[in-house]
Amino acid sequence: MNLDPDGAGSATTEQAQAPHELSMTVVEYTGEPDRCTVSPRGLSGIAKLSTWVTVDKRVVVDLDAMR
Repeated sequence: MNLDPDGAGSATTEQAQAPHELSMTVVEYTGEPDRCTVSPRGLSGIAKLSTWVTVDKRVVVDLDAMR
């Protein structure tokens, strides 16, 4: 999948890419689930604002624990 929002990537035109280093930011809430936002490091501008995903912290697991 193309991480460049100006690119023409789609599920049918995936290309092999080098792995991306990810950044995770955790926001803790009182009375609500904590939230994690994950995005590739090194993005700026529109790409930074449009290439991220946020999930409840309880669904995030350590990668080594899943291997």
